[in-house]
Amino acid sequence: MLDRILVVDDEPIVLEILSEVLVREGFQVARASTAKAALDVLAHDPHELVLCDIRMPGMDGFEFLRHVHRAYPATDVVLMTGYASLDGAIDAMALGAADYLIKPLKPKEVVARIRAILQRRRLEAELHSLQSELRSRYEIHNVVAFSTRMRAVVSALRRVADIADPVFFCGEIGVGRSFLARTLHYTSKRRDSQIGVIQCSNPFHADLATEIFGLVKNGRRVYRGQLDRCRGGSLHFAELEELAPDVQRKLASLLTERRFTPIDGSESQPLETRLTFSTRGPVAERVAEGKLVAEFAALESALSISVPPLRQRLEDLIGLASAFVDGYALDHGQTLRITPDALRPLAGHEFPGNVSELYALLAHAARNCLDGALTPELVERSFRQSRPGTAPAGVPMADQLGDREYQLVLRAVKRHPGHLDQAAKELGISRTTLWRRMRKYGISLLEPRDVTAPEYGPPPAALPGSILVMRSTRAPAAAVEAKPRPPLLAAPRPVRAVCIRSSCAVETGCTRDASSRSRLALRAP
Repeated sequence: MLDRILVVDDEPIVLEILSEVLVREGFQVARASTAKAALDVLAHDPHELVLCDIRMPGMDGFEFLRHVHRAYPATDVVLMTGYASLDGAIDAMALGAADYLIKPLKPKEVVARIRAILQRRRLEAELHSLQSELRSRYEIHNVVAFSTRMRAVVSALRRVADIADPVFFCGEIGVGRSFLARTLHYTSKRRDSQIGVIQCSNPFHADLATEIFGLVKNGRRVYRGQLDRCRGGSLHFAELEELAPDVQRKLASLLTERRFTPIDGSESQPLETRLTFSTRGPVAERVAEGKLVAEFAALESALSISVPPLRQRLEDLIGLASAFVDGYALDHGQTLRITPDALRPLAGHEFPGNVSELYALLAHAARNCLDGALTPELVERSFRQSRPGTAPAGVPMADQLGDREYQLVLRAVKRHPGHLDQAAKELGISRTTLWRRMRKYGISLLEPRDVTAPEYGPPPAALPGSILVMRSTRAPAAAVEAKPRPPLLAAPRPVRAVCIRSSCAVETGCTRDASSRSRLALRAP
């Protein structure tokens, strides 16, 4: 869609030239010779941008700007004048003008400034959309809390949302402590301000103290720390125990005095940022273990929220899986659904990695999903692959691999039974490559008369001289009957040929060239 621009000027020659230049640049242009006529145009068709002269009969450009800002706040106004002055420019920008142009106008300069304004509008709209999406993702009603323990966590979040005291989220790795810290920020009155996250275990941070507090050299601030950038917002410290002891002491002093001093600085600044921390256990225990400095034990005003591990909130398992499906579909722009019994293979699992482990398993299964459905078989194969050695004896290797290539090859072979050329063409590979992939995953070549093949894993080995017949696509691999092949009437004993050089058996109807056939020795089986 073309950007719409309204040009307002009482000089016909200016209207004509500006309209011609803007149309040539790909804009949709409307014209008006008075401010009143321009307001009538905006009433019927709002425009993204208005170029308006300041000196006009009747209503001047400044009054027109006030009317537009009141009635059409989404429309930007650029004022133009042939009587430029510093006071006029200051007044125009103070009233909210997007820009100030001086006549005589230069076409290239006008177009460049207009494109800059429109680009800024697009960036602001995109930023607003991303902020709205971020807020909706971390709203408190998105916390899965069917279990009693998690309902208590949600109640605690609501209770401390608007308190300025620091909050400690205590729990094992992977329980969602950073997610809850963001939820706390977007639930509080600080939601319109910035939230920062310090990964204390990040090995690439050369100096976390500078990142947190900022840096001053020779009385001049050379780097703004996160405490300064997140004023009025929140700052979360993930894995607090990984911070160096001297930096931990600075943080403990900051929480006590409510003031901080940049590195190499002399003047302290008030703390206007809400601080949250994630630890792997209660603060007192981590202090006793020597993971946190003793100064943290004296923080009586600190609030602590204990986040339970996933094994203690199994009632939330289905809700967490549904939340993952919704988020994955939104992030990847594809349809994804989960079957009612998809989590059956995970029954009895302790989940040492907690919610992060569950989401990693489901993400692996979703990447290998071809029809948009997470099934128990997909989840089970992803689980086996993530835990080597857990597959029971006798399970085909293809069942343990669980990769997308296996499914693609198997489905292509099933769609074209007995025709490897067509299956290879569908996959976009050569017949030889397809045959190698089939050998790699243990996928047997299906005859045209075969009904189907098992969905997961290759068909079981059959006795020589038998035909494999599957009863149902949902039948397990063991549900296969080996029916004896009916004898042929007056059929001679087949003669096989063995290649002397390669020792590979081929039928007597081989299409090898004469030089190859000359090296074959006939023998009866």
